[in-house]
Amino acid sequence: MFKNKISNLIFGLKSYDFKWKFKLIIATPIMSFLILLDWIIKWVVVATMKENDSKTFINGFLNIQYKINLGSAYGRGDYADGLAKTVTLAALFVALLIIVFIFLNDKKWIVTCSILLAGGFANLLARAWAPATIRDGQEIYGGVVDMFVWGFDFLGSSSYIFNLADMWVNIGIGIGAVCFIIEMINIFKPKKQKEINKEVDKNENKS
Repeated sequence: MFKNKISNLIFGLKSYDFKWKFKLIIATPIMSFLILLDWIIKWVVVATMKENDSKTFINGFLNIQYKINLGSAYGRGDYADGLAKTVTLAALFVALLIIVFIFLNDKKWIVTCSILLAGGFANLLARAWAPATIRDGQEIYGGVVDMFVWGFDFLGSSSYIFNLADMWVNIGIGIGAVCFIIEMINIFKPKKQKEINKEVDKNENKS
């Protein structure tokens, strides 16, 4: 019985449509570009500024403030004693997204996951090379480079400091919310409309 389950699982994986072509041609380049863009911005900030330096980027809209963040996204919980926990959670988040990405076969969800993965992986990768920061007279490594601060105050927005990778995660969440709404709408569509959509999807897959 156990052997049958294993053989059924293997057969199921072999016949499963992983959408590898779409992932390699579309999703992976998107992910790579977003990670590279985030890394370039972080590198420029580290190379041209000192920690806690500030500059006006777009007056009244966006400022630049170089900070090494030991906490989570948007400068939350910037404490050295929680660094190991933050890095562990970030690594688990990325690992989970990789697993989800591998098995997704809906194109809109693949793109959504690739944007989320780009944000999560970019920040995790940045912790490996970010300069040390001084906390209580000690040099501490493992932080992530943050640099953007909103130049306006809307619901406390000016108190947040973030980087592009944080934005990728939030954009991914936003797109995911839209995709979820689309899925809900499709569930409640009339039967005939669903059948038409299935035929369209079949034709797209064939092409």
